[in-house]
Amino acid sequence: MQTHVQISNADPRQPVQPAYPHRIGILNDYVRVPFANGSSFASQFLFREFTARGHEVSVIGPSDPTADRSDLPADCVTLASGPLRNHPGVRVALPTPSRLREVEARQLDLVLGQSGNELIDLGVWLRAKHGVPFLAVNTMHLPSYYNVILPDRLNASSAVKHVFEDRVIPWLERHSARVYNQGDGLIVLSQGLERYWRERGVRVPIHVIPRAIDPNLFDAPAVCDPFDRRAKPGQRLLCVCRHSREKSLKRLIEIFARYIAPNAVDATLTLVGDGPDHDSFKADARRLGVEDRVFFPGEISLQRVVDFYRHADVFVYASRSETYGQVVSEALYCGLPVVAFHDGMGVSDQVTSGSDGVLVANGPNEGHADWRFGGEVVGLLHHAGMRNTMAAQARKNARMRCDPERCIARYYAAFKHARQHCARTWGKGLGPSSLAPLVRWTSINATLIGLGLIRPPTTVNRYGRKQPNWSPRAGSEAEATLDVRP
Repeated sequence: MQTHVQISNADPRQPVQPAYPHRIGILNDYVRVPFANGSSFASQFLFREFTARGHEVSVIGPSDPTADRSDLPADCVTLASGPLRNHPGVRVALPTPSRLREVEARQLDLVLGQSGNELIDLGVWLRAKHGVPFLAVNTMHLPSYYNVILPDRLNASSAVKHVFEDRVIPWLERHSARVYNQGDGLIVLSQGLERYWRERGVRVPIHVIPRAIDPNLFDAPAVCDPFDRRAKPGQRLLCVCRHSREKSLKRLIEIFARYIAPNAVDATLTLVGDGPDHDSFKADARRLGVEDRVFFPGEISLQRVVDFYRHADVFVYASRSETYGQVVSEALYCGLPVVAFHDGMGVSDQVTSGSDGVLVANGPNEGHADWRFGGEVVGLLHHAGMRNTMAAQARKNARMRCDPERCIARYYAAFKHARQHCARTWGKGLGPSSLAPLVRWTSINATLIGLGLIRPPTTVNRYGRKQPNWSPRAGSEAEATLDVRP
């Protein structure tokens, strides 16, 4: 039976701190966070919040030979892992008997699986063997993400595209739905993704829980103006994201060159981030003749990115791959109007078109959509009053949606439902001694490691700027005063 869990929209400032679950396990793809990653920042937030409320929280993920003890959470289990060669710093977890015993010894009351790969099968296995309630979190939109593993030649092949989009991705989505159905609920970050996964066969309860914004970071005063000195205040466009194909930065640069730059002569575009396609995007800016108006400051630590948001004028986002899009929330929270494409997922759930930004329909003609996107941006750059009105509404809407207490209250409600679901269904279907999750985990993640050999290694954080660790006080004053302007 399909279940939709309605979680109250009340604004609880002091959510009840239930005794259950005493011990929480968070599965995460990084135990050391090597570069900006919204899913891992969300895990860090939950780790801090639940620890502060008296829960014992263990983070479980792949070992990282480059990690210092200061990079790791106070309580963690690091699993055997292999490198994803085409993304230096990324490692993929694999099961071993000794590490599984170490996880079992934690005697977890509940597991939250915030992973984009088969690491979530650890939660399925603990549920099958010990009756530990398991909640998965959907963090990846597969149809938009698969091409990050492909070298340029294969990515340009229509035959390869056909194989992935018509065969591989539908199979992976059916597989994901089967795995989710072996747990006690699925957490998604937007209403659109609830519909998306219902259509693909998810039957367990689905909880829609938007991510929170940490006021300790985003209400702190800005330290400096980090923009390139050539970026004129009032005409600064900003995008913050991983520099990878699925983020559609090539399309954004082309929109800027063709429809924005000629009509807003002082407009500049700053692309904060790094990733495997960073150099390719810089080449696009040169090819289109806007290299002196498109700036690439690299990846910036989460503590410092607030300075960019607060000194920008419009946030522009062309990605249509977002299960949520945390950077959109961050921009809105800091009072930036957002212009983005309507994606039916995370971005569309955050931007109220005409109120705190503009959502542009992506079709049916992509060229027309690009022209409209550019026109909306130019309109905002030319009308400071409209920007200011949208900025005030952006702050109001984002602070309501992203309130940490509201977010934690929703997680507590999901935990309660997961416990009840597990009590009703444990032992029905997947047997308590089944090895199927471990076999599946090993085979699929080993395949993923192998696929990492297809594309050559690339730089993902070329300046080595560290992201926050798991401690209650994330970041340092030294990072906060770093000037990134040339």
